[in-house]
Amino acid sequence: MKLTTKAEGLSKKLAQHGKVIQQKSSTFTSDAVLLSANGTTLQLTSTDLTTYLVNAEPAEVAEAGRALVPFKFLKDIVSALSGELIIEGDDKKLQISSGKAHYDLACYQMDTFPSIPEIKEGREYQFSLNEYSSAIDRVLPCVEHNEKRRLEFQGILLEQTKDYFRFVATDSRRLGYVQFDFKREPLRAIVPTKVFESFKPTGDVHCVITEDECLFSSGDTQIISLLIGAEFPNYNDIVPREWEYTVNVKKSELLDALRRVGAVVFGGTDVITLSFKEGRLTVQGTAQDQGNASDELGYEGEGGGLSVSFFGTKLLDGISSVGTENAELHMNSAVHPVVIKDQGKEDFLYLVMPHKQME
Repeated sequence: MKLTTKAEGLSKKLAQHGKVIQQKSSTFTSDAVLLSANGTTLQLTSTDLTTYLVNAEPAEVAEAGRALVPFKFLKDIVSALSGELIIEGDDKKLQISSGKAHYDLACYQMDTFPSIPEIKEGREYQFSLNEYSSAIDRVLPCVEHNEKRRLEFQGILLEQTKDYFRFVATDSRRLGYVQFDFKREPLRAIVPTKVFESFKPTGDVHCVITEDECLFSSGDTQIISLLIGAEFPNYNDIVPREWEYTVNVKKSELLDALRRVGAVVFGGTDVITLSFKEGRLTVQGTAQDQGNASDELGYEGEGGGLSVSFFGTKLLDGISSVGTENAELHMNSAVHPVVIKDQGKEDFLYLVMPHKQME
């Protein structure tokens, strides 16, 4: 193997493998990345035996070859370099050089790395880059990241009904979904969070779902993973069907107010209260005995003098996910779920439980 490539680009591609590779594993395969040089690309492959990630970086390949190398060492070396770098050697030892810097890197045995499974048939979906990226960015904050909590919350549900397709996520304290107008036979599959954290598409996204696996591909990047074998709850049961109050608030103004008040409460109590009265919205927060903050802005609609408290970071995530100029808030009381939507649209929902409900 002998090739020339750019350190900055290779470093970014290696970073995508971090969520897949398990550093604490005792096996070579899950602490390694497979390098395959051929033609005009350097292909990188990693796995933890449940998820397989493949991506590639442009390279000038003088001699094709493959090598299985320790992931962390390679990542740390490449991130320390800049500009052009040269990788050469065989499947037992690689030399990496850039300018006057030079590294020798011992390789793992090639036969310890498993072959990538093939997914030939399944339910297929196609998304534009913007559709996919926007959907994942909006629901990913709702995923449960505590591995000790319920397994079904540690991924994103891909749900197909006869009327729509949705990406859905919840951590039991908030819920988010993005909906597409696909009409097909019903399907439910929970895809692990690391798939969406690792897969970085550069163009249209092709998705294939089977009974126990999924594949996402875009250009020279693809990820294959086992699905989470758990039952996602019937989340529609917690979304109220009727609302006592509906208000529209300018997204940018509310975000600014939340951040200003958040300077006091984020990292502390994290509790922010929204009070609606006669067209004026007051945003308040208290940092225990250290101080408090408030801000004010306008709103349209009927707030009924209602005051609702939230964990501020969860409210901030919801407002940040709104895709229209105004955020549409639906409320019933200070203790019932609050729903945030794009104004006048039904393809996005962010439900957050009030702070009193979560105590």
